[in-house]
Amino acid sequence: MIYGPLHRFLLRSVISQGVISLSEAERLLNGEEQHKSLQDLVKEINDAIRPYQQTLKITRDELTDEEVIVFLSLGYDEATKAQNVFSATELEYFRILIEQIMTTEARQVTSLNAINLVGSMKSSFTKTDAQKLLNTWCRMRYLEKEENNYALGVRAIHEFESYFRQNMPDVVEDCCLCKQIVLRGFNCPSCSLAVHNRCLKRYLEKVEKWPCCKTDFSASQLEQLRNADHSRVSHTQQSQESAEYNTIAELTQTTTADVDLTQQAHDSEGIVPEISQRITRKRKHRE
Repeated sequence: MIYGPLHRFLLRSVISQGVISLSEAERLLNGEEQHKSLQDLVKEINDAIRPYQQTLKITRDELTDEEVIVFLSLGYDEATKAQNVFSATELEYFRILIEQIMTTEARQVTSLNAINLVGSMKSSFTKTDAQKLLNTWCRMRYLEKEENNYALGVRAIHEFESYFRQNMPDVVEDCCLCKQIVLRGFNCPSCSLAVHNRCLKRYLEKVEKWPCCKTDFSASQLEQLRNADHSRVSHTQQSQESAEYNTIAELTQTTTADVDLTQQAHDSEGIVPEISQRITRKRKHRE
C-alpha cells in the first residue's frame, strides 16, 4: 500500500472536524481519481497511523443515527505529554464534566449545571472559562448540545470507552444487539437490559418484541420510539446546516498544508484527542 495524497486528504479532512459523516466524506472524494472504496481507504490510513496510536473509526452517531468517521487517539506517550493543548485545570474540569454526565440518569447535564461544576474543582476556574471550553468541546464533537443540555458526543463515546469501563463500570451498559456502549437508548421493562434507539427500531421492523427477552413491545412504547426518532431528524437537519460552513472553512485551511505523515502525527490538528489520555485516574479499591 502506498500512502499518498488521497489518504492524506481524507485524514486531514476528518481531523479538521473530529467527525464527518460518511456521505460528506464521499462528497469530498467525489471527482478525485480513486479505485478504492472509502472503507478500504480508511483501513489503509489506519495501517499507516497505527504506530502513533491513532485511528479512524467508522461507526454510527447515537444522536443522529448517521454513519460517521471519527478520528480517535488511543495512546499517551512522551510526544503527547509535550502537547499542552489544555492546561491541567481545564482537564480537571473536563474529567468532572464527563463523569457528571455519565452518572446522571438522562446521560446529560443542563448548561447551568455544567457551568456550576467549576465550584467542585480544586483549582481556580471561572464560569466564563468553563463556557468557552464547553463551546470548544462541542465544536470538537466531544460534546453535543441538545437544546439547553450537554451530552457526550460520538467522539467522546468511542475515545473514552475504556476510561468509562475502567473507572465507572457500574454505569456502563452495552446494547443487547450490537454489544456497544449505550448512552441513548431504552431499558427493557421486563429484564432491564439496554438497547440503542437505532438498534431497537431496526429490530422492531421485523418483530414487535423486545430483542433481549422477547417480551411484547406495546403500542405506547412504539409511540415513544417514534417521537424520539422525530427529534433525531430535527437535530440532523440543524447539524447539517451548521456543519456545511465549518467544512468549507476548515478544509480550506487544512488541505493547503503540505506535511508528511510523521509531521501530521505531531501537528496541532492531531493533538485534540489527547485529552482523553491525560485525565485517566486510578480506580478506588473497594473494601
